[in-house]
Amino acid sequence: MVQPAEKYIEDLHKYRQVFAAYPSVNQQIDGILRNIWLLKHDRLPHELAYLGVPENFFVQVYPEFIQKRQWTLSELGQQITELDRLLCAYRDYLEIHFGMWSHTTQEFVADLARLPGRRYLEVMAGNGYISAGLRHLGQTVFATDTLDWVHENETGRHLVTEVEALDACTAYKKYVSQIDYVIMSWSPDGVPIDWQLLQLMRQTKPQLPLFCIGERNGCTNSTIFWQNANFKTNVQVSKLNRHLPRLDLVKEALFLVQ
Repeated sequence: MVQPAEKYIEDLHKYRQVFAAYPSVNQQIDGILRNIWLLKHDRLPHELAYLGVPENFFVQVYPEFIQKRQWTLSELGQQITELDRLLCAYRDYLEIHFGMWSHTTQEFVADLARLPGRRYLEVMAGNGYISAGLRHLGQTVFATDTLDWVHENETGRHLVTEVEALDACTAYKKYVSQIDYVIMSWSPDGVPIDWQLLQLMRQTKPQLPLFCIGERNGCTNSTIFWQNANFKTNVQVSKLNRHLPRLDLVKEALFLVQ
């Protein structure tokens, strides 16, 4: 369970001091704290590498904390376990307190905006982080979402750009003649709206690129979508995926689907 926002930040600062001499963890903490500050100021976060205590961390800190500070093995083990929990809670923290599901970074959006064409339809946009980033860079974006969940959780209470209340298929039908790309990020797990959209695109404009961001056969999208999607790989897709490094156990990636 994720701690209240301020308690989480306080604990990160605490462990930043405790393990100040160890860059392998304090650089992770600095990155998390920086990104939380950016999001609080309506700016996208920066990329982070995999978060968590390194496998050999106990061996690294043993001489200082056991031999010099005379901690017990139990005390040190508990502190390292808690530190690891805090680092691994970063994605959950963003989901709960900012409604950010995909880790949308400044670097990712900048390369997305460099693609040929400047007109995007984002479906299931949530709070609109991708759309906000693209709009900031001068792109034309139609940000859409059903917004059904606004009264059910925190996600809809932090819109960062204007989001039009439309479901994915309705939005596509409305804007298909005005766009160069469709972006679908973290489509709900097990809900076949993604497959319905893909079928509609195949029937009407099969050459239109669909960028799907999520975890293949994992925590996003429907099984029928993953089973029937045709994936294409090119230089652009590979470049964009460099901006989606593994943060945790979720294997988030961008897929070009047809």
